[in-house]
Amino acid sequence: MTDYIQLKICPVQINEDEYLTDVFKREKYELNAIPSNSILDKTLPGLGATYSEIEAKRNSIIIEPNVPVIKGKTEKNNKLLAVYEGVADNKIKNYLLNKDVKYKKVLCTPESYLKVCKIANKNNVNLYENYFCLYDECEKITQDIDYREQISLPMDDFFLYRNKAFVSATPLKLRNPEFVAQDFFILKVTPTYEYRKKINLITTNNYERSVIDLLEGLKNSPCICIFMNSTNGINKLINRLHEKGITDYKAFCSQKSEIKFKSKNIHQSFEDLDLPLAKYNFFTSRFFSAVDIYTTLCPDVIILTDLYEAAHSRIDPFTNTIQIYGRFRNKHDNGLKFNSLTHISNYGVIGEVLAEQEIESYINTSKQIYDELKERADKATDKGVKKSINDTLKTCSYNKFIDNNGAINYFKVDNFFDDERVRGYYQTPNSLLSAYKETKHFEINYCKPLYIVGDKELLEYIKLPSRLQQRKFLVKKLHTIYSSGEYTSEEILSAEADFLHLDNRLQLGDALFTINAFHKLGKDAIEGVGYYKNKIEQLLREEEKKTNEQKMFSKDVRGAILQRFPEWSKLRKDDLFTGFEEIFLSFGISAKVNLATVKKYYGVTLCKAKKEKGLVRLMCFRPDKEYD
Repeated sequence: MTDYIQLKICPVQINEDEYLTDVFKREKYELNAIPSNSILDKTLPGLGATYSEIEAKRNSIIIEPNVPVIKGKTEKNNKLLAVYEGVADNKIKNYLLNKDVKYKKVLCTPESYLKVCKIANKNNVNLYENYFCLYDECEKITQDIDYREQISLPMDDFFLYRNKAFVSATPLKLRNPEFVAQDFFILKVTPTYEYRKKINLITTNNYERSVIDLLEGLKNSPCICIFMNSTNGINKLINRLHEKGITDYKAFCSQKSEIKFKSKNIHQSFEDLDLPLAKYNFFTSRFFSAVDIYTTLCPDVIILTDLYEAAHSRIDPFTNTIQIYGRFRNKHDNGLKFNSLTHISNYGVIGEVLAEQEIESYINTSKQIYDELKERADKATDKGVKKSINDTLKTCSYNKFIDNNGAINYFKVDNFFDDERVRGYYQTPNSLLSAYKETKHFEINYCKPLYIVGDKELLEYIKLPSRLQQRKFLVKKLHTIYSSGEYTSEEILSAEADFLHLDNRLQLGDALFTINAFHKLGKDAIEGVGYYKNKIEQLLREEEKKTNEQKMFSKDVRGAILQRFPEWSKLRKDDLFTGFEEIFLSFGISAKVNLATVKKYYGVTLCKAKKEKGLVRLMCFRPDKEYD
């Protein structure tokens, strides 16, 4: 399998309050525009890359990932042409042939690109020679191709253009060797100023509790923008607003999701950006990148990942988070574009995450199986055999890496690697934190609230048919948490206290008994007696006896006894027993004190003289643990 390509990196600096047009002019690039055969790595969103191409004195085809981006950039400029589903052929033809527009600027979706090409060819417009092809937010090809295969359609033509470029603030590594063959280079924009953004990162095993707590803390915010790649997840949050009588919200999504929302009585949903924003605003992935959002009130921005609701709600800190905060374009009176940025996520990946070498093995093996089957199909003469093999070929895992003509699609390969990379960030709380640190893009305020029973487990716990089953469930949860090494003792004890409060309020079970038993006995001992309460109680009594004995003969207790009762002293039995009990109590020892107890520490004789009758004489203090 081809490795990632290595391209020459050409760094350029950008100063605060500068845009890319300023940089291109200073660096004396041709037409003060994006240079051809470059992958423009902007580092930061909002530096005006698309604007620079719109202003460049040349014809341009600008491919944008989604319709709202195109509408936002073209609706107030009649010298630009927006092309997406539903735009008439004649409108495209008339624009391409319009001599009154000196520099044509066509902004289209990847799916509509072929329509532009078809009409251009039919009317003898040579796009490849006379237009600059710019693919904006280029990482989306890699990220979306697994569910949106046509996003890579323009790439069949892209390398035919004499002048072309990729651009993004968050480009991903690529494998396609054609970039090397055509001498592409990376134009890396480096800010000369501090650009890191503050972010609150919350990893939690109770997503709903954490989201509710955050929203409650932001209830006085004038504007909240919530980004989540799950219509079901957004639907749940909006229903919670409905329950509180809150109707000041808007949901921004695709047309398909809009229909779905309205079928669930969510009527303030829009497939295009609708300004001004409401108090609560929800955005699906259609609005994660490229869209310019201008707000009248300084918003609090929330990013949500709920793996149990939708695995595809995973957010990549290296791309998605940077793109999301970059949607907000205007500064407010406080000098900020947003008040706060928070990412809440649960964690725990189903199935193993493959390392890069393991992915290589997976793809190579898939190809080997595919090639062998194809060869057998080509050689087969029996129609039944040929059909059987061809049907099997359609189910081969290698199909997800090739185009309809059987050629490898490098973006599909990149997608598989990229998906495993991002999945890996959600294995544990700290793995997501490590990813955010690695971006060097954020100042992180990290919080990992722990709940003994997570949001998806509480209902399961409540519905368990017996106290024994609840006890078993809880012991296993405690064992997992303590053995994970992810949390401090203080964090776990706090979570236990929170759960005991919940257990008492809902009258769920005997959680206090179970937690205390786990601390004293551990999982294996409790499991060994089948989680039965009476047998656990017997173990606890035995453990208490053993623990008491260990404490009774510890160095500290022995020292306290010897200090209070020197060797060869004479005492009344009652005074002696009371003194022992007080010492035991001070060390948390529960033990009955009698003469046999005293004899474990001293040689003892009963005084027989009349004047000393009833007294006990303590003789030599016994060595450690040497008693009858």
